Order: sequence, then structure tokens, then C-alpha cells
Amino acid sequence: MENGSEEFKIKSSHLKGKNVLLGITGSIGAVESVKLVHELRRHMATVNVVMTPAATEIISPDSLEYASGNSVVTKLTGKIEHISLVRNSDILLIAPATANSISKMALGIDDTPVTSLFTNSLGHIPVVVVPVMHENMYSNPIIKGNIERLRHFGVSIMDVKIDEGKAKIPDPESIAALVIRTLGGKFKGKKICIIGGSGFEKIDDVRIITNRSTGETAVELAREAYLMGADLDLYFGSTSVQIPSYLNYRQFTTVESLLDFKKDIARNEIVLVPAALSDFSPNGRRGKLPSDKKMNLELYPTPKFLRELRKIYRGKLVGFKAEYGISRKLLESRAKERLNDYGLDAVIANDLRNVKKGYTKVLIITGQGTEESFGEKNEVARDILNKVC
Repeated sequence: MENGSEEFKIKSSHLKGKNVLLGITGSIGAVESVKLVHELRRHMATVNVVMTPAATEIISPDSLEYASGNSVVTKLTGKIEHISLVRNSDILLIAPATANSISKMALGIDDTPVTSLFTNSLGHIPVVVVPVMHENMYSNPIIKGNIERLRHFGVSIMDVKIDEGKAKIPDPESIAALVIRTLGGKFKGKKICIIGGSGFEKIDDVRIITNRSTGETAVELAREAYLMGADLDLYFGSTSVQIPSYLNYRQFTTVESLLDFKKDIARNEIVLVPAALSDFSPNGRRGKLPSDKKMNLELYPTPKFLRELRKIYRGKLVGFKAEYGISRKLLESRAKERLNDYGLDAVIANDLRNVKKGYTKVLIITGQGTEESFGEKNEVARDILNKVC
């Protein structure tokens, strides 16, 4: 079992050097707190836990001390201690936050360790609150008003998802992502569109032709852009990797269906298109073609999405070029042709021999030259975003 002294499987360095102050209140969602501490530490955060008395009746402080590797505060012992905790922290995360604690915070009541920390933190470090309660309480106009009051004072409130009549605590990955996003912010306010996954074209109403693509690069680009604070506009075709629950997206199927979104896409400052779109389309027929007879399939070129988008879009446009089994020199040459022919600002090129699950190697080609990036896909995604956005 993981604890303060054991090695963690690191997911990223986004929270390296960051001190997260985690406030836990008396919701049944507190049982997920150990997982949340683990997730924050997997992004290299230092976590200090503060609990209300009600929270200690749901989960043992010893469990949180074991998970975080730090002593857990469970009592009000003096304002100096709380001020010191805040001074040494980069962010206050209150998860789960009950209706009772939210209302106290909104009214400036600090009669528990967590609400006292909130009073001392507001205006000094970022605060993220994750509401967890029954649906009836969440829809109560008084509670909703108190949540809005917190927003008015600059508190980040995590979106609530109602499930089985309750605003349940979100998964640890989503909460950690919001913490990283709140502390990151390099792309805050920047509108970035990412189009990924594979499209398909219809042979008949049952069969399709498509390209091989996991969509993993696009998902990592979207994840990293979110963590860095971007306002995202996402479009995904078929993917074989899970899209994080905190990423909202629209789905496309064929090239034509994607072109239907082009006016919306063109409202973004930067558009990256790692999607594996079909280059050819058959004359799709209605019904299902018989499977016991020989069939000749005629394929026709599909519209080139990047070229069609460039006709109406003047922002920064980044294309992707995948080849297989060619030299670096030829890969770079073909990518530069794509850069010039389509009027792109950058092309990300790779040889699919250098791609496997979780790992990739790419050339980042712009008008200023060519750079290479390789390693874990999330690291390469961050490198791409830093260089082209």
C-alpha cells in the first residue's frame, strides 16, 4: 500500500514543488479521500490534510496521515497554526465540501479547522471547492446562493454531476486536474481547438472504411491543454483510449460531418488536427450489400479538411503528418510540403514505427525550422503545445 515513504508511480510533474492543502468535511464522499491524496501525489504534490470533526467520524485521520506522509490537523489549536499552513501552501482544496461547510464559508463562519483555513486562505491562495451533497440540498436556493457567493469571491467551484439523486464526489483524476489547471494557467483564456481520433466513410449502412488510430495523441494534447488552462473546443472521432471525464467534446464521424463544424472551429485562436481522417470514400449504398458475391469498391478522394478550414480560418493552424518506414529526411520533406501546400503554421510529423502505447517521437516543423521531441506521450504533447501555441 502507498504511503509517505513509498515510491509512487508518477503521472506528471505538474504539481512538483507545490503544496496542496486538502480540507475534508463530513460527507460520505470523504471515504474517497485516500485515493485523492494518492492522485495528487502522483503529480508530485506535497499534501497536508485538515479535517472537520464530522469528517473524522467517516474516515480515520490515521489513514490520511499514512496516505499523505504528513500529520493531519483535526482540531482548532490557534490561528497562528492555520496562518502558517496557508503561508506554506500553494492552494486550498476542499473536497468533499458539504452544504453545511459551504454555507459557513459563504458567511465567514470559521468554527471548524476547514472553515477556519478557508477564512485565512481567501484572497491569499487559490481556493477550489468540490460540493458533495444530496440533490435536494444542492437544488435548495439558499445553498445555491451560498455557492454563487463563493464564486463571487473568486472561489473555483467544481461542476456537480448528479448521480442517483446525489451530487457525488468526482473521480480523483478530475479533481487533481482542476487543481493543476487552477495552479497552471499558461494558456488561461486562450481558445484552443483539438480534433482527434479516426473518422470513417460508409461502404453501406453496416460497413465502413477507416484509418488505424488510437486517438491517444489527441487525448494527451487535450488533457495537457486543459491542465495548462486553455478554453477547449474538442472534436473526437473513434478512439480506443479513454477520454477523461472532465473533457467535454463533440463527436464527428465522416469528413463531411466534421466540415459541418468548421464555422465553430474557426472561432478558436489555435487549431490542432491530429485526427486520422479518411482520404477516400466509397459511394455509400443503402442497406447491407450481400456478403456472398464479389464486389468492386470504387474509392473517391474526400475533401481535405485542413485545406477547407484554411479557406475561412486565419488563426494558427497545426497539421499532423504520419508516414511509415521512411527516412527522417524524407519525412521532414513531405511535412514541409504539407506546411506550404495547406498554408499551415506548423506540422507535427512522425514515422509510425516510432509510436507505441504511451510513447511517441515527432518532428515539430514550423517556418522557423525543425525540432525533435520524443518520450512519454503526455510529455511530447506538452512540448508540442509549448512550441506551437
